[in-house]
Amino acid sequence: MEKKIELSMEEMEEVTGGVNRTVNTGVADLKAAVRKGPGKSYGQITSLPNGTVVDTISDPVYDQVAGRHFVEVTFTDKGGVSRTGWIATSILGMKR
Repeated sequence: MEKKIELSMEEMEEVTGGVNRTVNTGVADLKAAVRKGPGKSYGQITSLPNGTVVDTISDPVYDQVAGRHFVEVTFTDKGGVSRTGWIATSILGMKR
């Protein structure tokens, strides 16, 4: 039998890979940029609206230029295709 452990919101902020998280930009119509790499210097491949669920697959990487952490995620695009990209951790409710 698999044992399930409930984590507090503070504990969840520290968890990285393998966790489903929801995009939340904090602004209703603002979409989150998904990039080719872990930083603002990497090109944007798409944008995701608030409420989109992504799966984190890496530890956060710090982008010194942007002053933000980015995490690699997988998500399903509008066409139903699974894609991979990088998104700022703050948009996913992660502290880093």
